[in-house]
Amino acid sequence: MRFGTLPTLQAVVRRGNFAAAAQEMALTPSAVSQQMRQLEDYFGQPLFDRSGRAVKPTPFALEVVATVDQALAGLQSLRDRSRPEVGGRLRLGVINSVLLSTLPAILRTMGQRYPTLQVTLEPENTSETLLESLKAGDIDAAVVVKPRAGVSRKLESEVLVEEPFVLIYPHGRVHPVDVETIVRKWPWVRYNGSLEGGRMASAFVRRVAPGLHPQYEVMTTQAVVGMVSEGLGFSVIPLQRQVELDASAVKFISLERSMPKRQIVLARRAADSDSRRIDALLRCVREVYGPI
Repeated sequence: MRFGTLPTLQAVVRRGNFAAAAQEMALTPSAVSQQMRQLEDYFGQPLFDRSGRAVKPTPFALEVVATVDQALAGLQSLRDRSRPEVGGRLRLGVINSVLLSTLPAILRTMGQRYPTLQVTLEPENTSETLLESLKAGDIDAAVVVKPRAGVSRKLESEVLVEEPFVLIYPHGRVHPVDVETIVRKWPWVRYNGSLEGGRMASAFVRRVAPGLHPQYEVMTTQAVVGMVSEGLGFSVIPLQRQVELDASAVKFISLERSMPKRQIVLARRAADSDSRRIDALLRCVREVYGPI
């Protein structure tokens, strides 16, 4: 058995199919399939049920992965202790707004500071999904919106930035300029209500205008700003430090005194509180975001 086949097995179980695992591991699907056959030959029993359209890991495969997870984590810890520089693999998840704003600068900073640290990005990008993936051990760290109910006791989180909410509306269209008039006069372009920040924004709008329904709903704040700048309505969004609102297209009213701020946090498992790789990530993230 080759040691390198074990991370591939982890990826197949984590992703649910050979194709997605191949993409994560930078292999072809046929190479992944071959490695799984080699492992099955080694253990002398099947690791997957291939009778359906999708492969399903057997209970034995899940037992193998649990053992591998623990063993590889221990080996990585030993490796980190014996190396003066921070290196290895870090599986990172980030929410969409971070992906579209600060992530490139974070990765550039990490590449400059820690050139042997390899960052693998998790394709899922909602706070809820990433926190569940983190608890399950599928990723090592996540940059997410802190839930209003707080994070699980199994996790630790550090606040990176606090983002106040603003109400934005088309430039030169509303008189007089007050929140109630804007909300009752214009269609609502809702920042996606399935996201934590979107739920916070929706709760505020409905406090002002109970029963109001959105005319449009979009996933990103950038898309919201674009639609409002075209005169399609108003919206309530978190004001990201790296995003500038074009004063010629939209106006905004601060809601800092009317609703809580959105907190962006770096979350990790409590068991990884002393991880040098995550500490390195935290230093780079703080360098990009600056002081709170």
